Amino acid sequence: MSNDTLPSIPEDACHDLTLTATTNAIADGCDTNSATARLSYQGCPLCGQLLSFTLSGDAQFSDGAQQCSATTDGQGEATVFFTDTRPETVLITCNYYQTQSRESVSFDNNPLADINLSGAVLQNNAPADGISRNAMRYRVYQAAGGAPVPRIALSFSASGGAGLIPPAGPWITDGNGLYDLYVTNGTPGQVLVSAQVPGFAGADNNTFLNFTPVAIYSLTSNTIRNYQQVGGLSNIILFSLTRNGAAAANERMSFTANPPTATIVAADATDPAGQLSVEIFSPLAGEVEITAVVDSQPSLQPVHVIVTFTEPAQRYYIANTVIRDYTPAGQPIGNIVLFTVYSLADNMPQRDIVLDFSTTAIGNAQPLPITGTTGPDGSVSVRVLASDAGTVRLTATIRTEPTTTSNVDTTFI
Repeated sequence: MSNDTLPSIPEDACHDLTLTATTNAIADGCDTNSATARLSYQGCPLCGQLLSFTLSGDAQFSDGAQQCSATTDGQGEATVFFTDTRPETVLITCNYYQTQSRESVSFDNNPLADINLSGAVLQNNAPADGISRNAMRYRVYQAAGGAPVPRIALSFSASGGAGLIPPAGPWITDGNGLYDLYVTNGTPGQVLVSAQVPGFAGADNNTFLNFTPVAIYSLTSNTIRNYQQVGGLSNIILFSLTRNGAAAANERMSFTANPPTATIVAADATDPAGQLSVEIFSPLAGEVEITAVVDSQPSLQPVHVIVTFTEPAQRYYIANTVIRDYTPAGQPIGNIVLFTVYSLADNMPQRDIVLDFSTTAIGNAQPLPITGTTGPDGSVSVRVLASDAGTVRLTATIRTEPTTTSNVDTTFI
């Protein structure tokens, strides 16, 4: 009901002003009690009327003051909200001209009023390179009993232009009341990291972290062995790493090869002299590019080295003799072939030469064994099995000379 439907109301008339309020909010400066005033005249609500409210004690309205005004709505009501940081009973008073109404409300003790904040250094003495991190772990807990305080906001600051990770809040503790903070800096020296639990006096922590001068690394290479034959010895590169001019021991390094068909054999980290030897094997002739990086120094430029593998020179030839042929297919007897390796230089049999064996056939066929080593007479015997009748081609290849082969056909009936 609007005012223009009511008769003229003198300012000194007797109005009906009632006040109701909630109570038992937590005295944490955030939780609110509320009070609702209802203004009427002769049983009719008065809307659009300005009411004034005052608070006792330390309680405050949302704007931080202890006095405020509110206008009644269409029901003749106006509601205000207020907080407190001290457990106490507060008297809220509402005034409309000469009419006044009061109500008492309580703010209860904050169960988190007595909380502590501790900090533990997880990582210190990081390089002052603007990238490497020192680390802190903060714990918020109740002073009585030490129970963790989960999901509570923290605030952080750092001196000397140090960077925080993450750089901005909200910084909220986890379910165990813990929060991990990381700090970077581009200048050597100490940094003061300050942490607080906003709204809780005494719940703070100040810790100095140290950043060390950036070490100067240098990575060089020396090709020890190159232009090896495919299938022969490895090419070798020796990498040397220094830190501030001295040997950098126990530094982990990583290597890649291009093309990736090449194989790299190396230790995980530099030796006491700061050196690491890398062996490279390749199944193909041509150049292989090796890239070396120091794992702990992402800003250090990788070192690229190219080694070359040559086509293998033929030193041997293989003779073959069919010992047994025309055996039944599908039977365990098998055909037998004897392979003998000779030197091209003097035609002498060669012992301890590794041969690989393979078959070509219509249907299933297999050599036994698939790899063999020549004996003192330079020979190795191979049995061939086949599931179907027909011709099976058996091929022997010298592992260190993959271009040196011997083919022989055997028949199964």
